[in-house]
Amino acid sequence: MPVKAPTPITQPDAGIIRRAPPTGLRRLATFLTGKQLLITGPSSAGKTKFTQYLRLGLLDPEGKREMTYCVTEWPTFIIEMGHRGLLLNIRRALDTPGQVGPIQQASLVARHRPHLLIIVLDCSKTVDSTVQWLSLFANRLDTVLRCNRSARKRLTRLMVLMNKRDKVGGRKPGLLKEGIRQVLMANLSVVLGKQLVESIPILECVSVQSPLGTALIDEVIKELIRQLTSTDHLSNP
Repeated sequence: MPVKAPTPITQPDAGIIRRAPPTGLRRLATFLTGKQLLITGPSSAGKTKFTQYLRLGLLDPEGKREMTYCVTEWPTFIIEMGHRGLLLNIRRALDTPGQVGPIQQASLVARHRPHLLIIVLDCSKTVDSTVQWLSLFANRLDTVLRCNRSARKRLTRLMVLMNKRDKVGGRKPGLLKEGIRQVLMANLSVVLGKQLVESIPILECVSVQSPLGTALIDEVIKELIRQLTSTDHLSNP
């Protein structure tokens, strides 16, 4: 039975972010010079739904779930922000299965050598369990970057998403963000440098249809574009 395509979301700033598959020579140029993204995170954190919105601008209804059983490749596409503004060529976006543990996921950085590493975390889980997963991931990532100079040189950006932000309130988002920053500082300050780790974006996100609309996830996409089109990048301390 064919799978019904998700319903497009009407964006209040639809003219700000535009997506398109490249064609002809532009497709070849995007494949040769575009950026490679690796999306990681625990099971059910919303990695695939975020990647779908990044690529297509579509959000699924809440409750719809599709399992990712292996590293899934989303092919070349282009994102433009603003009228004749920043243009980002994506060679491929790689979505990882959450059933694979944090240590194994971090090890994928050596294999796929992304320009941007995105870590998608689930706000609805306990702070302790989320921080524990991230600690294992970041500790292994430190080892990977130390041992693989090629992967370290190519990794120019890292972002952390606090997904399912609509499911939590009160002090929890602030506590989680603080815990995330502490883990990043404790594990990556040596290999990346303290100043750079302090500047890693930790952003709130909702990657399904929600009363909050697309404001949060659109800000994530805009920051992603800014990060990958910036002339500054992660460098060895």
